[in-house]
Amino acid sequence: MRTYAPEVGDLLSAGIVDFFDAVTFYFDSGPVSLFIGGVGKFTWEGVTYYGAGQLLSIERSPENQGAASEAVTLRLRETWVPPGTDQPVNIFDDGIRQTIDDEDWRWRVAVLSIFWRNQDGVILEREQWDVRLIDDMPAEADENALPIRVAVLERPEIIQRDIEGKTSNAEFQRQIDPTDRGMEHTATINTQKINFGRRPEGTVT
Repeated sequence: MRTYAPEVGDLLSAGIVDFFDAVTFYFDSGPVSLFIGGVGKFTWEGVTYYGAGQLLSIERSPENQGAASEAVTLRLRETWVPPGTDQPVNIFDDGIRQTIDDEDWRWRVAVLSIFWRNQDGVILEREQWDVRLIDDMPAEADENALPIRVAVLERPEIIQRDIEGKTSNAEFQRQIDPTDRGMEHTATINTQKINFGRRPEGTVT
């Protein structure tokens, strides 16, 4: 559950402002940005965010806060039906990729944001509340058997710790049994600083 400054809570209660969640995945082939709470698309500082129900939820379980793992879980549809058609389209099919499985998504950056808007749907500002790395992307299905992806986002330092632990275990295993190749792997994480501005260029309905 989010907490707000008293003045923000008053504005929310009065219906003067509203907010919705968004995420931008930074894949090797380019960013993919999705938002909750609307249909269509809008552009903010050169980044286009898409709705149409693709991003279903962003969850962080209270019991995970302060734990060794503080994963944020995103649920998003893999397919959607554009208006005027009856043919489902994969949300990652944009001429660059056809599905999320065409991407090297593991350990790629995911930027989590809140957009604030007024009563007319005009976006007022964007608040970035976390930067995570994709740790897992399992497939599920909803009650209608439609495909859903569950993006498990971890803090970079937690993923780095897990990688170092696995690498250490692999080195230890090699000392015990030099012929065992089952844990022969190492990995590193590369991230880059991402800068955003605050210039509204659209509305969300």
